[in-house]
Amino acid sequence: MKKAVSILLVCLMLVSCVSVTAFAAVSEDNLPFQLIPAKTVSMSKVYDDNSTDMNFNYSMESDMIQFMQDCEDSDTKASIMSSLGVEDLYIFSQIDWALDNPNGWHHTEYWDDNEATRYYGVGRDDKGRERFCEWDIVSEGVYAQSNNECWITRYAGNPLDPTEPRWNGTDYDEDSLHVNGMKDVLDPSQYTIVEDEPGDGHITIDYNNHTLYARMRYVVTTSTPEYDGEGQVSGYTTNYLFSDWSDTAAYGKDAPKWTPPSADTISAPAISNLTVSSEEFNDFPIVAYSLTVSEELSKNLTEVTARGGYISILTEARVKGTTEWKPLQGDWDVKGGILESDILAINGNYSDGTPKKILAGTEIEFRARYSCGIRMEYNSEMVGEFYSPYSDILTVKFTKDYGPEPQQKPDDTTTQTVEKPITSLDTSATQTQVQNYVTKLKNDNDPKGTKFGTLVAKQNKVAKNSIKISWKKVKGAKNYVIYGNKCGKANKYKYLATTTKTSYTQKKLKKGTYYKYIVAAFNKKGKSIAVAKTLHIATKGGKAGNFKKVTTAAKKDKVTLAKKGKTFKLKAKAVPESKKLKVSVHRKIQYECTNTKVATVSSKGVIKAKKKGKCYVYAYAQSGAYKKITVTVKK
Repeated sequence: MKKAVSILLVCLMLVSCVSVTAFAAVSEDNLPFQLIPAKTVSMSKVYDDNSTDMNFNYSMESDMIQFMQDCEDSDTKASIMSSLGVEDLYIFSQIDWALDNPNGWHHTEYWDDNEATRYYGVGRDDKGRERFCEWDIVSEGVYAQSNNECWITRYAGNPLDPTEPRWNGTDYDEDSLHVNGMKDVLDPSQYTIVEDEPGDGHITIDYNNHTLYARMRYVVTTSTPEYDGEGQVSGYTTNYLFSDWSDTAAYGKDAPKWTPPSADTISAPAISNLTVSSEEFNDFPIVAYSLTVSEELSKNLTEVTARGGYISILTEARVKGTTEWKPLQGDWDVKGGILESDILAINGNYSDGTPKKILAGTEIEFRARYSCGIRMEYNSEMVGEFYSPYSDILTVKFTKDYGPEPQQKPDDTTTQTVEKPITSLDTSATQTQVQNYVTKLKNDNDPKGTKFGTLVAKQNKVAKNSIKISWKKVKGAKNYVIYGNKCGKANKYKYLATTTKTSYTQKKLKKGTYYKYIVAAFNKKGKSIAVAKTLHIATKGGKAGNFKKVTTAAKKDKVTLAKKGKTFKLKAKAVPESKKLKVSVHRKIQYECTNTKVATVSSKGVIKAKKKGKCYVYAYAQSGAYKKITVTVKK
């Protein structure tokens, strides 16, 4: 996440350095949403007492969610930005923390708007130097959902290494400046140093005797064009707007006790405005509806998610006049705003397996309920799983026919016509073809035709009973389909979910167990445009571990080759997330080059120059952790 935020800040820096002579006209009054902090914040410990990691959760209001959803459509976004008079607008958050002193915040003037901020980005001084500590978060990405989360107070550096800047801080001798490390902002009485092996260690904090406090605020950054006398863009100005700080979340000795919700206290979803979307999936309609998230539900969602539980929305539909409700695919994350669901085989199938057409005039009934899983701590067992009552039933009538024609007549008993099997996943295949191929794989290896750099699928968050994976948004993708199962040849891949998001969480898993996943992206016509490499990820709670990062011999992640024929060996290494857990290697480090006309990379990481140009090489581990190397061939 920090890498993604760093990229954003660099982009903003490059834009703003062109011109900083004027401020943007956008103010808090003319934003298309209220710039207010999260109404609910909560925090829970992620791992055991050997870790300082905390999961900080905060709510988002429906108008901000709606704005971010509107901007997912490029034409709508362009219209909104034009009405605001800006080139672009970003929303991110800042998260501040204090240990034991509820007023001992780390916020400084470098977190705010000033000349250096508009040139180098928040948190930096007039020379571009980071003026914040390892645990300070001055720029964190947000998503269009009612609850956002971020892991805070993570690794503080090696306290046994005198050269470790994250722990000891950084000195700039030319200015006699010392930028604080974690040692400078923590009292020795607040932590214990644990030696993992000679010269290598970490700190722990006993929250039976200490209390961690955290708060957040939203930040809006705008980029505004400046024009010369001839009406041409001559530069850009960046401007920052800040919400107030939220209330304080607390964890540890003096934190208030939490009363979890139950089946008796979670109300039915408040849904309305059921419509047929202009989009389709596999020739069938996508319906959209509005979800109103009450303040009480938002609070429960934040508190539950902070502890590793979940509140999801499940939707069902039936043809009016029938009795069987059928579950739908689509959005399951709770968010105030517009949610979508795919209407597929709601009418049953023909004898050849083709979903029956939905004829114009058909009325569909629709309902939803919440599915809840409760934990008292992030890494604890589920203490309750239940459903809310169902919502009111909404009805929509289709004005045209949907669905493919049957491949044979419904009463035809002759040989059925089926889609031709594919032999590789690098072709433009239908979801049925991809699913048939993936679910028949005989091993856990990477299927033929898959690529890493297109989706960049990777491990996101892992708990004892859940795994969250995420991937990069693919241009032209309408939906993403996830397949998975336990690792092992005997466990065939199964269809898990279809989503329009770039993440997926599988729940109710066994602790200390490896699971495998494949993600495929499909366009509006239902054809595959990218399929990711296989992921192998272990749940917490056992002796199995995962790889957290990849290192290489490339300095500053760059390799320069003088001319055609020159080579460089990356020597990539996958680093485990914990020295106490054993990683079962299902797949060794792999390599992939984005342009083999410029350079190639061997299975052992040897990059070879082919012709002048620039490309990228990925070195990636089974968890999706990777290192992206910029390769430049000079001639």
